[in-house]
Amino acid sequence: MRHANSRPYLIVSALGLIAVCSSVDLPSPWNTAAVLAGNALVLGGLFVHQRKAPVRRKTAGSEMLFHAALGILLLVVFWTAAIGACFLGLPVRHTLAAAVTTLTAVAASYALRPAVGGIVRRNGHA
Repeated sequence: MRHANSRPYLIVSALGLIAVCSSVDLPSPWNTAAVLAGNALVLGGLFVHQRKAPVRRKTAGSEMLFHAALGILLLVVFWTAAIGACFLGLPVRHTLAAAVTTLTAVAASYALRPAVGGIVRRNGHA
């Protein structure tokens, strides 16, 4: 749990998330570059995380379900913030929504750490 929630992986994931989500506001050649850069950050962070993990374990189904639900919740936050920014007439609504989503994801990673630890312990992986 300490390895998965360490600050460097959180920063890389946050940068990747904000790059991918805010790419919608960029013009044509740059939005593709931002999506590729954001995905490279996230996938590179996951690769380094897996390679440097002190313990390798299989992810349980309940843990996958929890993370999938969290991902769907973050999508709802993103689109809600984008629609809210559109109604307020703000110029770069997807970039603002990306910032709100990233801050929500970072806050959720700290707030939900005990819940994830409980799921891991319940599945016999502690």
